[in-house]
Amino acid sequence: MSNFLPVNKLKNFLIILSLFIGGFSAFSQQAIDFGLGANISTGLQDEWGVHLKSQYHLNEKWNLYGEYNLFFRRDVISQNTETYHAFGLGANYQIFQVSTANIYAGLGYVANNFPIDERNPDTTELFVSTGNINHAANLKLMGILPLGEHLHLFAEYNIRSFGKRYDTFTFGFIYRLSE
Repeated sequence: MSNFLPVNKLKNFLIILSLFIGGFSAFSQQAIDFGLGANISTGLQDEWGVHLKSQYHLNEKWNLYGEYNLFFRRDVISQNTETYHAFGLGANYQIFQVSTANIYAGLGYVANNFPIDERNPDTTELFVSTGNINHAANLKLMGILPLGEHLHLFAEYNIRSFGKRYDTFTFGFIYRLSE
């Protein structure tokens, strides 16, 4: 379970992803965002996580995102804390704007290294497992509210094809490098 994204590989991947997206941003004069937030599992009350995201805005309506989540699950009986990782890629489209808040809907890919119990009634069959990595689709509903010129507040609800137990609510801050 701890072999999914070792820290060294993850750090290198995030640096390369940031440079790659940042390079596009410099040439096309589009915006790039970096965000930090918290996850709350809507399917399991003892699970929470840390959320890191990067978004590249192609134009006013479309953005591409990459995200990493580190989840913690507390087992109250054994007093043990389990962790697992999730990585996602996808695209969001702005469906409408309310005052200064932008509302997006998106579709993406998500992979995690959590051992999925297929007998659990909250688990679907709409995912593929390869070794200890699970692959699924992600439907995202996200709102972004500007707090200043570069700082934004975001909230999102992720519906994953793993099943209801893997759906999450995420909130946090985004720092936009250019407007």
